[in-house]
Order: sequence, then C-alpha cells, then structure tokens
Amino acid sequence: MAYHHGNLREALIERAAEVIAERGIEALSLRALARDLGVSHAAPSAHFPDRRALLCALAREGFRRSVDTMNAGAEAAGPDPVARYRALGRSYVQFARDNPSYFRAINHPEVEALQDDELQESRDAWVATLREGVEIAQAAGWHPEIDVETLLAFSCAGAMGAARLLTDSTWCSMFEVEDLDALADSVLDLVVHRSRTSVIPIPEDQRRVS
Repeated sequence: MAYHHGNLREALIERAAEVIAERGIEALSLRALARDLGVSHAAPSAHFPDRRALLCALAREGFRRSVDTMNAGAEAAGPDPVARYRALGRSYVQFARDNPSYFRAINHPEVEALQDDELQESRDAWVATLREGVEIAQAAGWHPEIDVETLLAFSCAGAMGAARLLTDSTWCSMFEVEDLDALADSVLDLVVHRSRTSVIPIPEDQRRVS
C-alpha cells in the first residue's frame, strides 16, 4: 500500500486496521506502518506519538462507525421501538463481523487501560445510543417491570458477547453451524426476540411499582 500525499493520519489509521485484520493487533508498529506507506519512519510521529495513541484513534473511529451502523440498523427496522432496539444489538454484532480490526481495537486491553478523554467520550456515545434505545422500548411497554440499567447491562452482555464469539475463528469452529448470521440472529432473539417486537401490553397488576 503506497501513500500518495493525502491525509497521512487517515492513511495510518486505515493501514493499521488492515494490519490488525491480517496479522493481529500485536503486529502493529508505527515504524512498520511508515514502511508500508512509503514515508519516513519519523513521519507518523507528527500524528501519533506512540502506538497507544494510534490505537486510541483507531478505537475512536471504530466507535463512530459502530454507532453509525447501529443507527442505520435501527432506521431500517422501522418505527416499532422494540424492533429498533433489537436492531441496535444485531447491527453491532454485524459491525464486529464486518470490521474485526476496529472491533478488536475498541476492546483491546491496552486501549481500555490507557484511553484518553476523547476515547471515553466515544465509548459514552455508544452506551448512550443503547440507553436511549432501551428507554424508548421500555416506554412502549417492553419489560416495564425491570429497571433500565439491568436491561441495558443484559443487552450489552448479549450483543458484546455474541460479537466476541463470532469474530473469533477458534470459537466459531466449535459451533456446529454453517450460517453464522443465522446464529447471530438466534442469539439476539434470546435478548429481544423478534416475536416481541410487537409490544404486548402487561396487565396493570403485573407492572412494577416504583
């Protein structure tokens, strides 16, 4: 991959994503990226002082793309609030499968341990997208007997767990299925089943009293 006098910062992030997808995050180095892009080994330092800064930038981009994917999925699901909420989780799993390098950067221990304020803001925006979705779904009648934070935690666990499993070739090989998309759908159905996307009113005496 040759670099032709464009946005070097963007080129470094894109090449870093390719390296992670091809050889894993441990293979990432600024010197190697500079060599791949045909620039001096010192050139990347103008944008990223170290590998950690590059990983944080890659993770920020990953969060931005994942939120865009989730919102697009919700819009495609139509007006039903519960269907839209299910689509947020399903779209996140699809994002992880389509963008494994960004997904790995988002969840890499090095990034999580040394994240900067901008990365925290990106993570907060991702959580806020889900929280808004669950609040709207609950207001429409989905699990009004359960508090929002519990629903949010359960949903995050389901979507993030499925994403981790289905982007790991070792784990994928253990499941006796050929269609991983169908498996992802089935997993998300356990969190928010498609049959529940037409909200069923809960009798007054069964609603949680705050």
